Amino acid sequence: MVFKNGSFIINPSIKIDHVQLKVLNLRKSINFYQSIFGFKVLEKRSNQKTAFLSLATDYKEESSLLLVLTEVKDKNTISFREIKKQAGLYHFAILLPEIKYLSAFLRHIQNNLESQYYDGMADHGVSKSIYIHDPDFNGIEVYKDRSSTKWKWINNKVHMITEPLNVTYLLSKDIKEIWNGLPSGTKIGHVHLHVSNLIRSKKFYHDILGLYHTASYPGALFFAADSYHHHIAINTWIGTNILPANNNHYMPGLDHYAIILPNREEINRLKNRFMESKISTDETLDESDQQYPYSFYIYDPDGIKIQFLCK
Repeated sequence: MVFKNGSFIINPSIKIDHVQLKVLNLRKSINFYQSIFGFKVLEKRSNQKTAFLSLATDYKEESSLLLVLTEVKDKNTISFREIKKQAGLYHFAILLPEIKYLSAFLRHIQNNLESQYYDGMADHGVSKSIYIHDPDFNGIEVYKDRSSTKWKWINNKVHMITEPLNVTYLLSKDIKEIWNGLPSGTKIGHVHLHVSNLIRSKKFYHDILGLYHTASYPGALFFAADSYHHHIAINTWIGTNILPANNNHYMPGLDHYAIILPNREEINRLKNRFMESKISTDETLDESDQQYPYSFYIYDPDGIKIQFLCK
């Protein structure tokens, strides 16, 4: 697939490394992610009320850390029901390596997940997806890509649809496969965000960050490095008159998502790109960032926090 882009193109090997969420009850959230997904607690810091969740017990394993949970409960905390419409997380997406695992996951949640956490299922042409949410209403997509040879590209845009998932077929496939937690090879495939202005956000993600604009949908745009269907999606489905992303420490939701680059040279190239575009970078790292010595943060036009790192 040959794309046309602006003067800057981000390194094609970038991926979503991990997502950090703010939650109201850390113990409840850990129990949810362990019982439903099989995440392992890589580390828990009681003084920070933070837990690091992974597929493995070693930071050195590729993509071992996928999710960070930080409790934000205190007297100023408000519930999800009180939160006004604002920019932030629509969902983060867990990409499974084989369809048999998606089948096993569906059978698992049918038996182990309360109905209140279900959000739906869909066939997107490029992938098959199951949607749920966690106790703090953070959206989660669990999906398996179809082979990229079956994706349809028209004028450098990938054809994505939203049609009913063939649940009967999925449940009947690999019926002996038992869900034993997230399998090796599981990744954060993409993040999907609520924004207030598609044109303004497209300028950031496409023109400045250097991602390809791979697809459009009513009220939504999709962006990716290389020829993936999308690593980042944005939408205005809750409206354009919404508040900026909440970056205080007293409300649940997205703290930030992290994009991994292959080396320090690419980190510096991207940092220079932001400087040229007059976008401030924040290199202040808290204690939880010590495993990423080369990293910085920026904020998108809606105040959504993004970390760029290399290991």
